[in-house]
Amino acid sequence: ISQEMTDAPSSQDVHVGLDRLASEIRQLKANLKEQGLASSEINRHQGVLDKVSQLQELKRQLDSTDPATDEAFFERQREEKKAAQKQKQADLEMQTRALKVAEEQAPQPLIQRKIFHLFAHKGTKATFHYEQPPRLNGEDCGFGIGDNPHPPVYITEKWDGTTMQATSTHIFKRTDLWGKRRDGDPSQRYGLRLLAWRGEDTAGQWRGLDFVDSDSRLADALSLHLERLASLEPGLCVYFEAVHTDINMNFKHLPSFADIRVFDFSRASSDAEESRFLPFEETIRLAAFYKLPLVGWARAQQLDCQDVWQQLVRAKSESRPYATAFATIEGFVVREAGCGGRIAKARLEHLVPQKPLEASADKSKAKGQAGLSPKSSAAAAPATKPVFSEHLSMASLQAIGLIPQSSDDADDG
Repeated sequence: ISQEMTDAPSSQDVHVGLDRLASEIRQLKANLKEQGLASSEINRHQGVLDKVSQLQELKRQLDSTDPATDEAFFERQREEKKAAQKQKQADLEMQTRALKVAEEQAPQPLIQRKIFHLFAHKGTKATFHYEQPPRLNGEDCGFGIGDNPHPPVYITEKWDGTTMQATSTHIFKRTDLWGKRRDGDPSQRYGLRLLAWRGEDTAGQWRGLDFVDSDSRLADALSLHLERLASLEPGLCVYFEAVHTDINMNFKHLPSFADIRVFDFSRASSDAEESRFLPFEETIRLAAFYKLPLVGWARAQQLDCQDVWQQLVRAKSESRPYATAFATIEGFVVREAGCGGRIAKARLEHLVPQKPLEASADKSKAKGQAGLSPKSSAAAAPATKPVFSEHLSMASLQAIGLIPQSSDDADDG
């Protein structure tokens, strides 16, 4: 037997040495971290490099079939990854089947309606914009025409998020069935995709928000409100935008922002009548009752085309934030008060500034009266003072642009 073979350490000695060195490396890294070194600095530290070199030297003395070799370690990692992926695929298939069964059995609530633009417009896609001077888009939204062209209205914030709706047992995400297509019956444009459900088969707990292919951002936004949604009375459906730091660029600057904003409720009748959207007055009451966050709003005694237009112009020029989040407002939704069903939207992005119109508006404002749109069936009604909600102060509503400032409060800009 050669001297070289008798001096070689046994496999057991090598393993003891590997364990010792691994422990020393962990302790050294912990000490360096306590001293304030970053991970990259720790990995480049000479003391760490020396011990890692000794560790690799010991590993080279192992038999090629030894499970402590690097090759064996990486092979185990590959096998574990393959097994985990296989299990993940099996879980996905099982969850997809369960979600499909729940969706087939779920009562279909009223789908959030298509909302048309409040103002007359022209162009398509990148060239789409509101016409000036502003006039109401009566043909599509119904405001400005009929027996009551300028009814009392609620002017609410339009939030930019993921449109969703929920009952006490099901949570849906609205989907666009048309894609890029824009022709056809607007009432058939949207569908629903079930995201979560609860019932006897889930022991009353929400299921689906933690599935393999679920959207964790939506789960974050809903997390604070799941118990409240579960407490909704039968037949009631709430409509809301899910908002999140990573859902839309508008909220990127708000770290860990995840929430919802309610904008509608509907009720399914117990008899054969169809489901119907509830008046916004009822939406306000229900949101307060169930402690669900509501979009900002103000009530006006009459719809005034020029007044809403100026609110939109000012909101864009001032990059006005939402009442409850420091992010630029997307626009407004105008809802007929009471039992009227008219509703329309106005977005900041569709404004195309024209100096003559702004000058005319400033002149009208200086006279203390709203400007008038062209004479037509959609002409603006006389200016009226809004009636405000009790939960928002006059100053707050003026700050977010939901009401015009008085001549005393108006800034010169």
